[in-house]
Amino acid sequence: MKIRLAPPLLLLANAIVLGAGTPPSVLSGNYDNARSNSNLSETILTPGNVSPSSFGKLFTLAVDGQIYAQPLYMPSLSIGGAVHNVVLVATMHNSVYAFDADAPGLPLWTVNLGPSIPTGNFVKTDGTPYTDIQPEIGILGTPAIDPATATIYMVAGSFENGAAIYRLHALDVTSGAERFNGPSVIAGSVTGIGDNSINSIVWFDAAQHLQRPGLALSNGILYIGFGSHGDVAPFHGWLFAYSAADVTRQLAVFNPTPNGSGGAFWQSGRAPAIDASGNVVVVASNGETDQASNFSDSVLRLDPNSLALLDWFTPSDYEILSDLDEDLGSMGPILIPNSAYAVTGGKQGFVYMLNEGSLGKINATNSQIPQSFQPTSFGLFNAALWSRADGSTLYLHGVNGPFQAFAQSGAGFLTTPASQSIGSYGVPFQGMTLSANGSRHGTAILWATTADQYPLPSTGTLRAYNADDLTSELWDSGMNAGDAYGQFMKFANPTVVNGKVYVPTGSNQIAVYGLSVGSNPAPVITAITNAASYAQGAISPGELVSIFGQNLGPAALASGQWSANGSLSEQVAGTAVMFNGIAAPILFASSGQVAAIVPFEVSGAAQVTVTVGVNGVVSAPQTLPLAAAAPGIFSLNASGSGPGAILNADYSVNLPANPAARGSIIMIYATGGGATSGTNAAAKIAKAAAKLTQSVTVMVGGQPAEVLYAGAAPGEVSGMVQVNAQLPPGISGNVPVVVQVAGAPSQTTVTVSVQ
Repeated sequence: MKIRLAPPLLLLANAIVLGAGTPPSVLSGNYDNARSNSNLSETILTPGNVSPSSFGKLFTLAVDGQIYAQPLYMPSLSIGGAVHNVVLVATMHNSVYAFDADAPGLPLWTVNLGPSIPTGNFVKTDGTPYTDIQPEIGILGTPAIDPATATIYMVAGSFENGAAIYRLHALDVTSGAERFNGPSVIAGSVTGIGDNSINSIVWFDAAQHLQRPGLALSNGILYIGFGSHGDVAPFHGWLFAYSAADVTRQLAVFNPTPNGSGGAFWQSGRAPAIDASGNVVVVASNGETDQASNFSDSVLRLDPNSLALLDWFTPSDYEILSDLDEDLGSMGPILIPNSAYAVTGGKQGFVYMLNEGSLGKINATNSQIPQSFQPTSFGLFNAALWSRADGSTLYLHGVNGPFQAFAQSGAGFLTTPASQSIGSYGVPFQGMTLSANGSRHGTAILWATTADQYPLPSTGTLRAYNADDLTSELWDSGMNAGDAYGQFMKFANPTVVNGKVYVPTGSNQIAVYGLSVGSNPAPVITAITNAASYAQGAISPGELVSIFGQNLGPAALASGQWSANGSLSEQVAGTAVMFNGIAAPILFASSGQVAAIVPFEVSGAAQVTVTVGVNGVVSAPQTLPLAAAAPGIFSLNASGSGPGAILNADYSVNLPANPAARGSIIMIYATGGGATSGTNAAAKIAKAAAKLTQSVTVMVGGQPAEVLYAGAAPGEVSGMVQVNAQLPPGISGNVPVVVQVAGAPSQTTVTVSVQ
């Protein structure tokens, strides 16, 4: 049988390689569906460079109203004929903005979604005015973005003809144009005899409710939660499910108190969590509870399609919580990644560790759950979780207390803080974000906004702590003149991504912080990884590598250029990379990351010294061992894990929905294969089948696969490796695939789908 090589795959390979160099997106509130409040892909900002001498406010972005919603971020969007990293901002004046995330200026686009709701219309049960949010309610809950369709979804509150109305909008992230039949008025009802019922039907009353939680998006379904206006009766908690593909299609409605009252979903703005099975996890607040049809002050797990109640946990003292207005639902849930556990907390100051697969219902002593403990006397409204292989760390702050770090130990947290800040802060309404480079100690920073006084409104301070040791406050916005950000916003989390911190304020602006930019700052290398697997350590000749750091190139990503003879440029926007003094071909360069190809000419050396020069200013050298091969397989999502960049025998992309047949041929795309038998000019597009000169084996699902070809990928740069292998006949499912070259294996986290 004649084995064909794949046709040129420049489009696929370029997408994969650029994906490896693209900053991560922030697509919803709290960063992920676990609601961890953490970005574990931050390689630029570190405890070593965030200091009063090197970090501060860079610029502000002006908007038309207060910002409660967390700013969202999408890299490399084409808007107006140019590519931008984009920060998306929603305001309480019902406006949505798209800004270039890396430079001050006018918005790339902006739209207004209607007249906001004046908060003077609302009066509390005791007759006093509602003053918690002033002066208007527009877009309060953080939007959610679907990257597959480049659509941002949000709920806007409008006041029209004397009535409050909430509408679900779907906007194109590149233009602000409405999509998917938006907007759609949010309305609904459930069967019951509770507050606001008519003929055994409880109706959603927009005038009595706030769309406070962030939106959640999972498997094509939007989840939208509502709470109350300061507990002004009548109110309930409401959770709506809508189709992301057609926002007029309401899929399900859930009310936790259909035969009672209360049970608001507010969670201090935290979005509903989504577990590994797609189930929705939310926490209802004060109200009636009978564990039959009414579930206030309870953690609830709901079916993703019907929103039917699957499981629940209610603390044994729920009546006291409700009577004293000490909502369990003040913090919302966090799902601990790669574990069976969820954690939440409430106004009473207790933390609850739950088994997410069996929440525990209720008993007199709470002994049916893994753990409950009280780290603060009052006020758990927000938290951040640093998930690591050696155990997660939970970051908390309560009233008049310090920031505290609690280390996980099995099915609970150690109740003595691992560290805590020296300073204490009275107002427990902080925004929080944890940034780190994965699990690596020494890379993590806890970012928090604190109110400067109480009662609110108040100015605020942005603070940065060494997350490994909270006694070390690295920097705060009061240390240097000009770094203040303006009015503090309750529970408004800063967004930390790609070396910048975007702080929402009540001063009609986003304040943007980052490393100080001098006239020609020196580039700093913080990591060099395989561009496919992100593995650090030895590199090999011809390997595509990602170099992380600061000041490595232009603020906006610049791509390498090809000459007429197929050579790739060795300098991009003033950036040059040297390996043992040999200039490397560069695929792209940006301030935080450069993608380059290790020159084949370094072959034979025991180690390689790497430098990055920008406009003549050269970084400190980094030295790495040189290996004959250091393979890594590209993944489709550019994370180094999950479905691989693999083609089936018919040249279609291998996916769980498009599996390869057992015994058929697949084509695997990798890098780090070392020397080939043909030309080793890494800057050239491979036009011939230059085979790897070292032994190659492939394991699929733990079984050996016959290698039919291993060498340069025609149509790609010479550092791109293509391996054609015949699948073993006895495997099926989504199984790991590992390529081994000269005894060196690729990562074990890439999969291929076989049927």
